[in-house]
Amino acid sequence: MKKILILLFCLMSINSISAQNRMGISIGYEGMSFIKFTEELESKYQIHTFYYETWIKDIKLKKAYSNTDLHSLITDILSETKVQFIIRENNLILTDFEDLNQEFNLKREEVEVQPDTQPKEEFKNDISTLQQQEYIIHEVGVAIGHKKAKVFGNISLFGAGVPLNGVEIFLPTKKKGVTSDDNGYFEIELPQGSYVLNFKHMGLKQTVRKINLRGSGRLNVQMRKETRAIKEVKVFAQDNKIKRTAMGLEHFESKDIESLPSALGEPDIIKSTTMLPGVESSGEGAIGFNVRGGSSDQNLILIDNAPIYYPAHFFGFFSAFNNDLIQDANLYKSSIPIQFGGRISSTYDIHSSESINNKFSGKVGVSPITTKTYFNLPLLKNKLSIMNSFRFTYSDWIIKKIDSKELVDSKSDFSDLHGKILYKPNSKNQLELSYYKSKDEFQLHSDTVYNFNNFVSSINWRYRFSEKLKMKNSAHFTSFSYDITSDDVPSNAFKLTHKVKDIGFKSHLTYDKNIFTKLDFGAAAKYYEISPGELSPYSKSSFIKMYKIDLEKSLETAIFAGAKFDLLGFINTEAGLRYSLYGNLGKRQEAQYKDGIPSSLNRTEIRSTSGGLNNIYHGPEIRFSTNYTINNNNSIKASYNRTRQYIHLLSNTTSISPTDTWKLSDRYLKPQIGDQFSLGYYRNILGSLAEFSVEAYWKNIKNAKDYKNGAELYLNELTETEVLNADGKNYGLEFLLRKNSGRFNAMISYSYSRSYLKSKDKTGEFAVNNGEWYRAPYDKPHNLKVFLNFKLSRRFIFSTNLVYHTGRPATFPTAKYKLQNVPIIHYSDRNQYRLPNYFRTDVTLLVEGNLKKNKPYHTSWSFGLYNLTGRNNAYSVYFKTEDNFLVGYKLSIFGEVIPTITYNIEF
Repeated sequence: MKKILILLFCLMSINSISAQNRMGISIGYEGMSFIKFTEELESKYQIHTFYYETWIKDIKLKKAYSNTDLHSLITDILSETKVQFIIRENNLILTDFEDLNQEFNLKREEVEVQPDTQPKEEFKNDISTLQQQEYIIHEVGVAIGHKKAKVFGNISLFGAGVPLNGVEIFLPTKKKGVTSDDNGYFEIELPQGSYVLNFKHMGLKQTVRKINLRGSGRLNVQMRKETRAIKEVKVFAQDNKIKRTAMGLEHFESKDIESLPSALGEPDIIKSTTMLPGVESSGEGAIGFNVRGGSSDQNLILIDNAPIYYPAHFFGFFSAFNNDLIQDANLYKSSIPIQFGGRISSTYDIHSSESINNKFSGKVGVSPITTKTYFNLPLLKNKLSIMNSFRFTYSDWIIKKIDSKELVDSKSDFSDLHGKILYKPNSKNQLELSYYKSKDEFQLHSDTVYNFNNFVSSINWRYRFSEKLKMKNSAHFTSFSYDITSDDVPSNAFKLTHKVKDIGFKSHLTYDKNIFTKLDFGAAAKYYEISPGELSPYSKSSFIKMYKIDLEKSLETAIFAGAKFDLLGFINTEAGLRYSLYGNLGKRQEAQYKDGIPSSLNRTEIRSTSGGLNNIYHGPEIRFSTNYTINNNNSIKASYNRTRQYIHLLSNTTSISPTDTWKLSDRYLKPQIGDQFSLGYYRNILGSLAEFSVEAYWKNIKNAKDYKNGAELYLNELTETEVLNADGKNYGLEFLLRKNSGRFNAMISYSYSRSYLKSKDKTGEFAVNNGEWYRAPYDKPHNLKVFLNFKLSRRFIFSTNLVYHTGRPATFPTAKYKLQNVPIIHYSDRNQYRLPNYFRTDVTLLVEGNLKKNKPYHTSWSFGLYNLTGRNNAYSVYFKTEDNFLVGYKLSIFGEVIPTITYNIEF
């Protein structure tokens, strides 16, 4: 009787014959369980199935079905069972009654299938199916007596399955709507009844769904790209800065970077960040960047949740990643999410593509310096895909063409492979295997050869327990190493190596309690292993003695929890706590000093530490931000962040250099701790066509790393006698004006920022400027950046940018004298002077090929001029003694216009 009531209840809630019954369905494989089959029906075609599991637990599919109507498909599957079925609307009802017609006095609907005399493309059938969804009345949920119900679901891109973020879901007859989250999920509560839901997203065709809301239930929606013969609209901003809580967050799409001018003609996901306020390049051509006055090593750069330690090629002119495989990236300058830790300036979270195409696609790009390839190969339709990009350079011929004595016998080569295997077995699971391998080799006018090697890999698993609870697990392995060899003089031939390993795991869960509250919690662990340096003879004839600094090992763990909630509708708040614990692992040699203060003069002895975990550091990392929305066009935000950093880059240069070494915190080199306060105002202008923002920040740093005068870092096992734990303070004001749409786009940013350090030692070995505040190496007060983009036509896009900033601080010699006939050079206070101010203008022209729709491949050209004015910007200043006088010279990386050209083929 209970089964009969359930079926009667289902039949009373449906009214007409489903359009799903007549459409072509492609689904399944041999051996697929019926339960999994029904899950696929619901996720791909929105067909809801009602049954008892005991009826169908042993039923399996005997084959895969392609372009088959629903009635014929179910009839074939159930042909050898006693299970009966009824199809109404988008509902499939099963029963084990032997005579369904007699039990309910119903007749099974007979569907006449017309023979298909002309073959049709599967893509066209899918488009037709998608279009039919707008005219069907979708039954959502089952009435259970409640007055209100929730309709929820996921929105994805048709043909690719990529979740769509920022889709507007609204009801024209009611002043109510929501926006989909990063996973494409939406949820809206309404009284029971009939509604028309509108789905709108820039660049996609607007769609509607007619629903009969009987109870809480799922409604999945696919949206497709809109092809118009009219003028195209391009949008840079993908999120609503006014309403989001996070401060200092910048979102990049891969397509936004392609029009930015670059040094050698390739779009660069790393260097693109330097066009933002508060972000500065470490130097001309250098890959490192400084965020709000911080050093390069204070930035955590992640690719698919795995850190990369040297994201550079070709002296820093190329970033590590091929832009064709990159999907998007988020740069957090403040309001760093609680799941990220380990750096005190910023987190740059880069994601590779999550697109599973239905057919093979690829891209090839050729320039005078590099060749790059990319392909996306689907192995299982909408389930499994493999993507790879490969680059290599052949730049030696250019170096040989340069008429410079300093570049004789020089060479430079690099290659990299970046790939991903993406598997989506069902709507609840997603597995990703990402990998990256690169090799660099260069030699500059000497016998010394530099080799760099990167290997980065990660496994990511996303699982949805329910519509509210989701989990992201990731594990990574990162290895970076370099070696420097010289064999010109056989007796002094040597090889110097440095290695870093980083192995970690993180589990992150999110719980969407309702549309007003979201909870985050999880844990992470990371193992470090560093070989600080190993010097060995390069050949048997070398007299160089073997010298190796002991391995450094440590463990960093963290737990975190946070919440995002809407207080009063106009105040949104995010609050979280991350608690990290760090310690050195195993036995190692440690120097002992008088009074426990490191000094090259008061070392007493060397002792071995005990095994296990020692030199333990731990503490809370608080994250808090709030947004007060004044109205739809204005908001005020405030945030506070505490971050901790346990690994440091030892370098006497302002950008990453070949001989830099990584060092773990220990008894004497304390972890860096940053406390940042931010306040900002945000405004939409001209009906959201443009945006304006201003942010102010203040950052205090404990144990910032700097060096004593004349520090020796090369193969030094007692680095604590050269490195000082300084106090730091950074503060600034950032302005941004950006136009987001139309044929003309623009971004203008200006920032005033200061960065200072102070040694705690006023008179001793570590005293710098008598213990007073001095300019940090990254202190550049004035920074102006302008980016303009003109869409001249559908095929021609012209863009230009202008960059100006104050010169970097520098220490210069101020006098030369002799003491007992020994020449002595007297230097100024540290960073008392500055390099000349920096100015550069670049232009790029993108030319698309023929835009005909049905083409086997698509071509495009990119033409660029880097440093259009040919300005000799000083990378550094050096001095020579000439006729007993000190004479200064500027060193420029680019002292003339650099033309670039790239030809791309996309298929």
